[in-house]
Amino acid sequence: MMTVNTMHKLVTILFILLLLLVTPVYAGSSFQYSRPIQTDKLMGYKSLILDKNVYAHSNHLNDLRVINEKGEEVPYSIASILDATTETEKSSFILSEEAQYSTSQDGTDSIITIQVAHLNAFRIELNSDNLTELTYGLFGVKDESTYYLSEGDLFTHLPSNPSVKNEIEWTNNPPIDKIRLIIHRRDGYPINPKSITIKFHLNQLIFKDPGDSQFWLVYGNETLLSPIYETLNYKDILKSHIITPTGLGTEIYNPSNVGTSSTLTKYKFFSKNTLSAMVFLFLLAIGFRLWKKNK
Repeated sequence: MMTVNTMHKLVTILFILLLLLVTPVYAGSSFQYSRPIQTDKLMGYKSLILDKNVYAHSNHLNDLRVINEKGEEVPYSIASILDATTETEKSSFILSEEAQYSTSQDGTDSIITIQVAHLNAFRIELNSDNLTELTYGLFGVKDESTYYLSEGDLFTHLPSNPSVKNEIEWTNNPPIDKIRLIIHRRDGYPINPKSITIKFHLNQLIFKDPGDSQFWLVYGNETLLSPIYETLNYKDILKSHIITPTGLGTEIYNPSNVGTSSTLTKYKFFSKNTLSAMVFLFLLAIGFRLWKKNK
């Protein structure tokens, strides 16, 4: 016959196992953002550009999930400009836009700060007057850390055109929040750019569309560090298939449903049942302890 001590140990073990079970399931299903994928509902491989919102709100792209109408995860591949083989393909991975920036002055140095929100920036085009006898240092900033990116001369001779468009490129690209461009001018006058254009390398997500479902891209989960399934191979797909570009709809914050039968809803239901079982076992353990004391 099972003793009280044996029963108590068994209940404790079951309680710990359920605690370990419920934690990853619930954590892995909580996504703060979702966006509908604008597919044509035709069978084939589809690609979409991962834009600034995805980079800003995802966990370095490690928590991306593609969900279909049944709440199932769909395998995907992440492609970068390194996977492109032609100039046309490479251009599809590049985003160019006018940057929002702030300026300040530190002695004879002008400091220009540009927000990049973890995007893979690689080039700045500075449009300003009187770019003569200027040197620069370029740094990336994340939290309290500063990373060296580049340094050199912006313009070393008097241009025939007073308005000069100058480019700064770099290859070292750690995940950073902003770029700090420090420009030194010998005469000490501040630099007031007319405009700054920044270029980014964006990644693409590729998945197979069976043509009979709506899909959502979900992200925003700090607990997910990598995909939990085998991903597709971008170069293998290119060899034998046509990839059709598509897009993303409006970003929704903290969605309650993802599709008609969301993964989030199913996991929450499961976790609630598991938590109920944990509470029951906990109360059962307390009951055994009280019974043992009164025996």
